[in-house]
Amino acid sequence: MKLIQSLEDLAQARAEAAERQRSATAGNIHIRIGMASCGIAAGAKDTLQAIQQIIASQNLSGIRVTQTGCPGLCVLEPIVQVQMHNQPVITYGKVTPEVARRIIEQHIKRGMIVPEYVVESY
Repeated sequence: MKLIQSLEDLAQARAEAAERQRSATAGNIHIRIGMASCGIAAGAKDTLQAIQQIIASQNLSGIRVTQTGCPGLCVLEPIVQVQMHNQPVITYGKVTPEVARRIIEQHIKRGMIVPEYVVESY
């Protein structure tokens, strides 16, 4: 992230952030992260931060990241659900920041599901 040193830098950063937000909202990829107390206790905050950091650092667009409540699979937290385009939702369990990186690289960028962490698809 560029250091903001002037009002012009701030205006440019705001414009870039607004554009990223528009792209993400209009995107065809939706990532949901379970952020109920069970997910947070299992490390979901770290997973969420990792996903957001990866998306920002790689300047990925068209990805909407949202937080959700407990999907009822507490033993498998942190839970991350990925829906790409009009495909079925893929639910991943025990998603650490390292696993989140794999999901972004393999599933989001290449369209290849990471089978060893899949909980269910529907």
